[in-house]
Amino acid sequence: MKHFTGILIIILLTTGMGFAQSAALSLDECVAIALKNNTTLITTRNDALSARKDVLSSYSGILPVINASASSGRYKAGEATDMTDVPVGVDTTVTPWRTLIERKLTTRDPISVNSNNVGVSIDQNIFDGGEWWNAIGYAQSQKAWSELNLTSVTNTVIMNVHQAYFDLYRQQKLLEVYDLAVKRSQDQLDKTQKMFELGAVAKVDVFRSKVNLGNDMIQYLAQQNLVITAKNTLNMIMGRQPGEALEIVPEISLKPGYKNVDELYQQALENNPELKMHKQNVRSNELLVARSQSPMWPRLGAGFNYNRSNEDIARVYSHYKQNWSYSVGLSLSMNLFNGFRDMVNIQKTKLSLKNSMETYEYNKKNLIAAVMQYTDNYNSYMDIIKINEENLEAAKEEYRLAEERYRIGSGTQLEVREAQVNLTRAEQTLVAAKYFARVTQAQIELALGNIQQNVQESN
Repeated sequence: MKHFTGILIIILLTTGMGFAQSAALSLDECVAIALKNNTTLITTRNDALSARKDVLSSYSGILPVINASASSGRYKAGEATDMTDVPVGVDTTVTPWRTLIERKLTTRDPISVNSNNVGVSIDQNIFDGGEWWNAIGYAQSQKAWSELNLTSVTNTVIMNVHQAYFDLYRQQKLLEVYDLAVKRSQDQLDKTQKMFELGAVAKVDVFRSKVNLGNDMIQYLAQQNLVITAKNTLNMIMGRQPGEALEIVPEISLKPGYKNVDELYQQALENNPELKMHKQNVRSNELLVARSQSPMWPRLGAGFNYNRSNEDIARVYSHYKQNWSYSVGLSLSMNLFNGFRDMVNIQKTKLSLKNSMETYEYNKKNLIAAVMQYTDNYNSYMDIIKINEENLEAAKEEYRLAEERYRIGSGTQLEVREAQVNLTRAEQTLVAAKYFARVTQAQIELALGNIQQNVQESN
């Protein structure tokens, strides 16, 4: 049975090696890979670049519009007949003399005319009720928003890496816990078998030990699959193939705790990129309100047009003192009524502004509540970890004593198994508490807006 169990454990270990061995990656290295390859982050960078281009485009409202045109054509018409008024004489009986007209059928000769033109026009906006400068301001506001969004998405990706990285750490640590449970069960089976052969225990104790070993092996095998899933998740967040080789540095460090919460609130309100995005959204809506009011003002523009034309194309591009014309002028227009469209648009933009202000205030409160909850959770986890460490030591001693009592015949196998389960549970609880504490620490750093700066020191 011992040899069979050893072979089975080797098979389980081999099955769990779905990933080729590779150099272990630290948290910093995983974050660096994700920042380079994460699909969401790449598309967000492209959106931010597009917003920068929109700023340049927004200057079109104040820059002159210059157009050049050139055309060349030939107009032909065939011979045509038509009824027209034709002079046929003069009536000298009246003063003044009157031309006599008679309607006759006339024939028009074929027509063939060349047409050649070249021209330049310039149109300049002088005043449009503030539309152009508010459009520039809005584009710059959207650019600032997109950059804050890029920071927010970057922080979220880093947070996702933290969570996946430490989840993999947790699953691997739990795999070690279950591996120890298998080894303990195997050791207990070996001892029970020897005691049975010596007549110290009944055959039923051997069967119970085999069942316990089988149950622990099942947990170990299931945990191997969870490790593989956790590796796939981290690989995907980093923008890599799910089955790509991945090992991480099995280390975790925790801060002692968070005491001065008021400073954290202030830091979150100043640095959290998502809150800054809501504030920037308020600014964008203020500019939209100003833009919506521009149609209520008159519009003033200037224009210049220069044109050259002649039947002979050579004269269009030569003889520059001839065959030309130009015009210069100002235009003033004002919308008097367009079916309440402008008025409704103003009201809608003002409502959007109010909504954005309400959203900003709500998110300020929500952010403070989140920081409060995260810090309370983290401090509780640190207390839980301390208690679990003490519980683990007690569980180890309980297991040792239960084994000793069973060996000398004063205890039962059920007591040994119960002590073993308690020990495994204590190991599981400690691993889980450290995982949740470390993830909560990352959530606090995400809320404070400094998760990028704290990547190295937090690992």
